Amino acid sequence: MSAVKKRRRPAQQIDMTPYVDVIMLILTFFILTAQFKAELAEDIQVKLPNSGNDTTKLPERNVMTLVINRFGDIFADVDNIKVREDVLGDPIGLAAYHPDSTTQPGWNNPANLNDKGQMKRPIIAFKDREKFKKLLIDFRLSSKSNVGKDLRIVVKGDKESDIGVVQDLMDMLKETKNTRFAFVTDLEQDDAKEKK
Repeated sequence: MSAVKKRRRPAQQIDMTPYVDVIMLILTFFILTAQFKAELAEDIQVKLPNSGNDTTKLPERNVMTLVINRFGDIFADVDNIKVREDVLGDPIGLAAYHPDSTTQPGWNNPANLNDKGQMKRPIIAFKDREKFKKLLIDFRLSSKSNVGKDLRIVVKGDKESDIGVVQDLMDMLKETKNTRFAFVTDLEQDDAKEKK
C-alpha cells in the first residue's frame, strides 16, 4: 500500500497595501494638525530661583509667557502663532519692554545677539508703559476671539533681576486685571540627593 501524499499548500500572503494607506493617512493627519511654536527659552537666558517642592504642572496651550531677564527687560510671548501675528504683526516676533529709562535694554547687549548682531527672533520694542499694558490686554482679547479660550499667564523671572522690575510687572498685571498667573522656579535639591 502506498502512502498518501499530502499536498503542500501554497504560503498565504497578506496584502499590505491597505495598511500602508492607513498609516499614510494617519501621518498626514498629524502633520496637518500639529501646531509649531517658536521657543522663547532659546533666545532669553534666565536663571530661575529655587523653591520648595511644589510640582504644579504648567499649562501647555494658550499660554502667555512673561520673562524678566537679569537686565530688567520684560519679554511677552504667546504660544499661538495666530494671536502673535494678530497683535504684533509678526508670527515669530517677541514683545519687549524695558521699564528703567536710565539703563540700556538687555536685548542690545552683544552677549545676547547672534553673529549677525540680532536676536534669533525679531524684537518688537515697547517704550511706553501704557502701550505695553495694552499689549497684555490685546493678547488676551485676540486669544478669546481666535481660539475661544483665555490665556494662562506664566511668569519666569531671573534670580539676578531687580525686585523693582518684578514689582512693576505685578502692578501692570494687576492694572490689566490679569490676576491669575504662575511663577516658574527650579526645584530645590535635597542634600541627600546632592551627596549621591
